[in-house]
Amino acid sequence: MSDRIAGITSNTVPWEILRAAGYTPVLLEDEPGPTPHADRWMEDVFDRRIRVIFDRVCAGAWDRLDKIVIPRTSEQEHKLYLYLREISRKQEGPALPDLYLYNLLHTRTPESHNYGLERTRQMIRHFEVPEGALHDAIAESNRARRCVRAILQKRRDGFLKGSVALGLIRGFYIEDRTCFAERVCQDLEGLRPIPASGPRIVIQGAPLEGATLHRAVEESGGYVVAEDDWRGSRAAGDHDVRMDLEPAIAIFEKYFYDEISPRIQPSSERDAWFHRELERGGIDGVLFYIPLQDDFAGWDYPRQSRWLEKLGVAHAVVRDGRNSSALDAFVRSLRR
Repeated sequence: MSDRIAGITSNTVPWEILRAAGYTPVLLEDEPGPTPHADRWMEDVFDRRIRVIFDRVCAGAWDRLDKIVIPRTSEQEHKLYLYLREISRKQEGPALPDLYLYNLLHTRTPESHNYGLERTRQMIRHFEVPEGALHDAIAESNRARRCVRAILQKRRDGFLKGSVALGLIRGFYIEDRTCFAERVCQDLEGLRPIPASGPRIVIQGAPLEGATLHRAVEESGGYVVAEDDWRGSRAAGDHDVRMDLEPAIAIFEKYFYDEISPRIQPSSERDAWFHRELERGGIDGVLFYIPLQDDFAGWDYPRQSRWLEKLGVAHAVVRDGRNSSALDAFVRSLRR
């Protein structure tokens, strides 16, 4: 493992480029405690995790980071980058780690494709990455992705609770991916089916805050079989990074076509995974997680709920991940 650490803010930062450049990429996560710097400089609409990242970086609490790489694939991440740049300009507090914006646009147009490919090549040049190292990083990351898919398949087959699956997948973003793959192979050996797993539920909507909602569903007797979330079912994507293309093209097309973000356009592209998951069958209900501070998932809800009504699939909206009488009643109503 490299001694240089690059903090990343989401799934749309090319892990392979940072790894090939000699960094250990680590997802920046939420942690408990107050956020005085965020309270001073940021509006309340920012998610807790983004506020924590801003606060800890401004406070110098994460001085282990040599670099922070932020993509432009969500409004909150883009603003985080701009706010940190402004703090750096004003020289407020400790010196910040080097900031880098991966300017990926997720509108599926030829113009965005050409622009994003050039930004990816620019990133490879900026980090002075040898092509051979890129091939090695791609192979390492692809192996880890296959392990994520193995976790998801075990859950789909009834061997893993949703909360446990999320805990395993977390390592994909915070561990050395070679170590992650080796550990997961061992963890999945000898698993036995979970008895009486309850109604099978898909979670849709805004990014989740850990496995709190999964545990709430499980406490009510349900079984979360999938979630439209980059830290869950969407972590590995549908495809690996191709090994038969120029590495820059292969990496870019993976992150452009096969990674989730709030800014994917058109809406049919955002809905594609959700439709496929429901069409696989075996789903008893859908929980929409739409917290009060949400600024994008709620716009998709009317369209997606109408589609579920046509399918005859029960659904409900929850505003936070905690257990509640409404959540409990919904899960119990689905019992076969």
